[in-house]
Amino acid sequence: MLTTSMMALPTPLVTTLLLSILSSLVKAQTDDAKACTCFRTNGSSSGYFTSHRFFDYRNVVSSQAVVPDVTTALDITTHSMASSDFFTTDSWTSMWTVQNWTNSDSRASSDASILMANSPSNVYIEKSNDTDPSYSTYLTLRTSRQKDFQSAAEINSAEKNFQYLSARFYARVIGSSGACAGMFTYLAPESDKKPWTVQEADIEILTNGPRNKVQYTNQPSVDKKGNTITKGTINGTNPENRDWSQWNVYRLDWIPKLSEWYVNGQSVASIKFQAPVDPAGLMINMWSDGGSWTGNMSLFEEAYLQIQWMEVVYNTSGPAEGIRRRNEADEMNHAGPLVKRKGRKGCKVVCGIDEQVVKTGTPVILINNTASAPLGWKGQGVGWMGWIPLLLGAATVFGFF
Repeated sequence: MLTTSMMALPTPLVTTLLLSILSSLVKAQTDDAKACTCFRTNGSSSGYFTSHRFFDYRNVVSSQAVVPDVTTALDITTHSMASSDFFTTDSWTSMWTVQNWTNSDSRASSDASILMANSPSNVYIEKSNDTDPSYSTYLTLRTSRQKDFQSAAEINSAEKNFQYLSARFYARVIGSSGACAGMFTYLAPESDKKPWTVQEADIEILTNGPRNKVQYTNQPSVDKKGNTITKGTINGTNPENRDWSQWNVYRLDWIPKLSEWYVNGQSVASIKFQAPVDPAGLMINMWSDGGSWTGNMSLFEEAYLQIQWMEVVYNTSGPAEGIRRRNEADEMNHAGPLVKRKGRKGCKVVCGIDEQVVKTGTPVILINNTASAPLGWKGQGVGWMGWIPLLLGAATVFGFF
């Protein structure tokens, strides 16, 4: 409320005071993600989710930005240490694990022409040589063709029981032909002999393909007889023919009975056929095995998946340490999806990660139905911009402007 003492203040001082109030409102609207009880996404696959994580690699301290040499010996590759202390901190290990497995067991059942080995030394923070001053570093996943094997990179989420999610990756792919960058949900097949039982929703960028094309797939892509399942995959064109070597926001929405993908906010693919059903993890990789899918990289050539930030909103099927299969009870209780359920109990403070966002990665309170909601926050929110007419109008009434 504007008081008599405020009316007596000089106009410049009142202006400063009003701007200060606006500033505090902006902070309240954008920095109070801990108050959110659920998170809303936009688009044709919009939904409500219980949890939010944001991972920012844009300005990591320079001492953690270390680009390791590519190891040329197989045993050193798989047993290499983390590239820097960054990958041993709680902020990293609470969400991600860096992989060091090889495809030696599954190679015989595939058309891979070369042994592939994942290495912790292929996951690192890199200093940017770009001219954009808004970031100085980014996360890099590298794959490199060596004489006797393909050195690759993969990180897996520590959480293995995501039950629907919306994941965004601000990423680009650069380097030589013959590699694949993947960002996807994953539930392993029952065995290597039953690849058709896998459940995945994939974003895959092939460096031997057109530079404006990205592959979107609900796996499995082949049936029990090895025949291609065309209904499960779309080779999508980036909006405005954007090159995947440029920075783009890739978004995957996995919701009940549907996977939908976006690039830079525009829907590019939507597949209902064999959308994942059971709890799964989230994976990111950069790889090649010389097979028909990736192609074969030339000796000593490299390719890179670079990521500035990642944002994930999600539901889970239960505690992180316990994975159980989805059932109707899950869908009706806390573990189930919040998709399109505005009236759900416990979803009183709705925050958006797309609408009205001022700062990337910081949710905005859109709806606050708590008893203690301040003025303007109860019911459908309009964001901090909605306060401007109120404050400026009051100032005009009292003769400040």
